[in-house]
Amino acid sequence: MGSLSPLSSAPLCCTLRSMERPLFPLPLLGPRHLRGLRGSFGLLLILAVGFAPGGCLADSGDGASSPLSRIRASGEAVVVAAADRAWVDVAVVTRNPEAASAVAENAEESRRVNAALAKAVGKAGEVASAGYSLAPNYRYVQGQGNQLDGYIVRNRLRVTLEDVSAAGRVIDAASRAGASEIQQVSYGLADEGPAQREALAQATRNGMERAGVMAAALDLEVKRVLSVEDSGAAPAPVVREVRSLAKSASSSAVPTELRPGGIHVRAGVTVDVEVGP
Repeated sequence: MGSLSPLSSAPLCCTLRSMERPLFPLPLLGPRHLRGLRGSFGLLLILAVGFAPGGCLADSGDGASSPLSRIRASGEAVVVAAADRAWVDVAVVTRNPEAASAVAENAEESRRVNAALAKAVGKAGEVASAGYSLAPNYRYVQGQGNQLDGYIVRNRLRVTLEDVSAAGRVIDAASRAGASEIQQVSYGLADEGPAQREALAQATRNGMERAGVMAAALDLEVKRVLSVEDSGAAPAPVVREVRSLAKSASSSAVPTELRPGGIHVRAGVTVDVEVGP
């Protein structure tokens, strides 16, 4: 997208005429009085023209100049980087008529899942708590409305992996250990800086190229850059929904295999340039 708009208007000039003739006939005055009146009227006229809007005291001599203009253009770029981080979100869910029993059961199952995940991850990642909740569970009974049907405990765990290919192994380990849900797997970058800088540089070059194309189409050329604005686009993480009931899986099941794909890092800029003949 682009636009063309004037920066300023051409200067407004005026020229004072020769004041050899009086502004009106003065037949009754002698030459000496007439010269005095001419001088007085001339001074008043000079002051009036000099202070009038757009007025000037002398001819510019070169006529009206071409107005300066500017073009605004947008630039965009996408850099695709290989993912070097993976996150697997796991949940251990237990239900029991008694809140205390639901909490105790969840603690026991979470211990087994944590141990299995730590073994699968090794030193190339970490397992951390991502959330914990205890809530009553209700069911609707005809003619009686909602009735309390025990309590649900959900313990969420997040596994961070430096080896993105290990995500499938982590899912299988969590499944065998008794995890209730594998909520999602997401991929990203440990350091987004290099990819962001490259995308920003490409977007800036793209914006300048677009501005040059528009200027050339108008028989103009870019004189200088007036401003460049970063739109602040962020990388888009790759998310894989892997929700499943892991308790139904067995150790003989086919190993889970996931392909992360690339991380698309986007950048956008807006450039303003001055153009002229």
